[in-house]
Amino acid sequence: MDLSARWEKILRDIWDNKPRSLLVIFTLAIGIAAVGMIHNTVRMLKRDLFGQYSERSPASISLYVSPFPKELARDVEGMREVQTARAQRVVNASMMTGAGERKAIDLIAFPDFEDMPINRLTLEEGSNVPGLRQVLLERNVASGLGLSTGDTLTVEMDGGARYDLMVGGVVHDMTVRPYNLTGEAQGYLALSTLEWMGEQPYFNQLQVLVAENQNSRDHALEVGALVRDRIIEPGGFQVAAMNVQGDPNPGEFWAKKQVNGVLLVLQVMSILAILLSSGLVVNTISAVLVQQTRQIGIMRSVGATRRQIVKLYLAYVIVLSFIGLLVALPLGMLGARGLVAVAADFLNFNVTVVDLPPNILLLQAGLGLIMPLVVALLPILRGTNLSVYDAIYQYGLNGEGQKGWLERQLVRIRKLSPPVMLSLRNTFRNKSRLGFTLATLTIAGAMFMAVFSSYDTIQQQIAELGRYIAFDASLSIPGGANKHTVEREALRVQDVKAAEGWASANGVIIRPDGQESDRVELVGLPDNAQTIQPRLVDGRWLQTDDTNQVVVNEDLLAKEPELGVGDIVTIKVNEQERKLEIVGIASKHLTGSRIYMNFDPLTRLTGRRNQVDVVRVLATPGAFSQPAEQDLIGQKLEKRFEDAELSQSTSRTRFEIFDTIANAFNILLIVLLLVAGILAVIGGLGLTGAMGLNVLERTREIGVLRAVGASHKSVRQVVVVEGATVALISWGLSALLSYPVGRLLSEAVVRVAFGTESTFQYSFLGLLIWLVAVVLIGILASLAPARDAVRLTVREVLNYE
Repeated sequence: MDLSARWEKILRDIWDNKPRSLLVIFTLAIGIAAVGMIHNTVRMLKRDLFGQYSERSPASISLYVSPFPKELARDVEGMREVQTARAQRVVNASMMTGAGERKAIDLIAFPDFEDMPINRLTLEEGSNVPGLRQVLLERNVASGLGLSTGDTLTVEMDGGARYDLMVGGVVHDMTVRPYNLTGEAQGYLALSTLEWMGEQPYFNQLQVLVAENQNSRDHALEVGALVRDRIIEPGGFQVAAMNVQGDPNPGEFWAKKQVNGVLLVLQVMSILAILLSSGLVVNTISAVLVQQTRQIGIMRSVGATRRQIVKLYLAYVIVLSFIGLLVALPLGMLGARGLVAVAADFLNFNVTVVDLPPNILLLQAGLGLIMPLVVALLPILRGTNLSVYDAIYQYGLNGEGQKGWLERQLVRIRKLSPPVMLSLRNTFRNKSRLGFTLATLTIAGAMFMAVFSSYDTIQQQIAELGRYIAFDASLSIPGGANKHTVEREALRVQDVKAAEGWASANGVIIRPDGQESDRVELVGLPDNAQTIQPRLVDGRWLQTDDTNQVVVNEDLLAKEPELGVGDIVTIKVNEQERKLEIVGIASKHLTGSRIYMNFDPLTRLTGRRNQVDVVRVLATPGAFSQPAEQDLIGQKLEKRFEDAELSQSTSRTRFEIFDTIANAFNILLIVLLLVAGILAVIGGLGLTGAMGLNVLERTREIGVLRAVGASHKSVRQVVVVEGATVALISWGLSALLSYPVGRLLSEAVVRVAFGTESTFQYSFLGLLIWLVAVVLIGILASLAPARDAVRLTVREVLNYE
């Protein structure tokens, strides 16, 4: 077979059937682009997010120490187990926003801003060394507050004194959680500025970077214990708690596990996208072979071998795939750029460069060129396995005797109009094509509905948190105050009908081998507390006469898995150790490791009898106020306690906490929905291609309808009803798959996000939305083929091959 003639035929087939060719090209391009977009996003996140975090030399462990001088850090650095150490001072304060709201801020002072061996800050604008009465703002905080270098930030200390600090610069700190996620702000200033603000010039935190095994949590805790036992306590200072920086291991980005989990889900969905794209290749090449059966016979009759014909159609697939790849490469780059930009804004890191590395290019090229060839090979071999006689003289539609069982049953239905009956029969005529089309739409629909189920499941998990923040507003009381006084003042706030004072303390668990755990929060509850509605996964809740009994949460068990109901655990608080019995396990609620006990036993343990650290209020016991009402209650609570000189803190409302958490997960679900939408687009394009191919194959049949007087409306109805029928069948199959697929996706998302098992919530709303969407896809995918069918004339039909 002449080479030039072969390529002339390939190019003519592509050009003469532009709609079909463009459909295949863009479907392949979307699938290949999805693979490139997600895999390139994974690479850039690992390079820029995880890489930049490591470059900041994050501390292995932080020790919360009684007031100490900076020389203590130098002594710790002398240990061979320690690579470097740094002292810092952290003061909890409040700041006034431009809208007049009070927000919490951590004021952090370092001994030297020019030499930062741990948790390095990088300069964004202004100066990286704050002068007297100046503050450096973390860039996410500055952006959220609308402040820049030279602006003024008003800070309020616990005593109520306010100070105006000039923003001397904006810095980037990747080791803290972003302000836009947590609402927790950071400002960096000189120790001299704290002195000017009335604070004593001392440090209260020691950050340590270990010399070896820097990604080992256990080793970090061991070194922390050595630092405490050899340097800190012999020097006359006390360690209140130790905390490993990183999740779960030191040196790792605080959300690395969650980011990796989400990326894995996206990678799986991208592979599904390219697999679905290949289905259209199978449908298209099968239709081309059926349409050109006589051409194949003629080529064979003039001497072309089957091998040459197979190569011809494989070359046809390669050309379409290559064009699709050329379209996909820039699309994938743009998609990756967009995804990484969203992630960078969300997680507060810098995107260095958006490029296409050779390994991603080879991956896209391999999937875009090789996989279409692989999936097209079988239909090409089957379509070219014809004798010259069969190809030329036996070509045509199947006869009545060759109808399948389902088609024969449809013939017996008498109540449907002839166009609808013809549509139903046509739906099942080419079962292999129908199978590929249904598979594409079914998988797309199942994933689409699974995302909605994941959303409902996450909302259920967030609602679980609501059990532990069952208040309208809460207010912290730094330094503590008398329980009776606090509750009395809270009840004097207008609209407040219930008030509870809670105690809290930080401690550690002493393990059987003598090692200490990470910091654990102990919470002392009043009798019959109304602002907590725990769900127990094991054991029982606290009783009023419990003294040595506690309830732990699943967050704690994730770090101390050997603990369980009935175990005796040793707790260390302020150098006091006490053995307590675990009587219950509360569900996970995103507050970190927590131990609940009765109020009096905790205050006796801490030596702060009858002192509360936070007050929680309700306007209506057993119910919650609307968000605006909660904000108003919080403001009144702040004002009351400020006037009573009990607290200068900022209140937090139930809705505010929910909103912060929900916004974080909404971004994740939007990305998942975007990928599911890509699958839906591929499914829609697949259906459009299948319907167009059906119209091409049934040109003679349509011509007969036109010859016997069928109207434009009837011809159009035949095609559109067929498309809608395929869409409805796919919806039914998607509905069957949506439960197991939704459960798997929900469990994956919840496990990586929350680190716990999920209570699956099936989304019937997603089921209904996909029903409407897939019917619209079916109708829209049929409009162009229906228009082509209507335009066919009897003369064109007679000339059709």
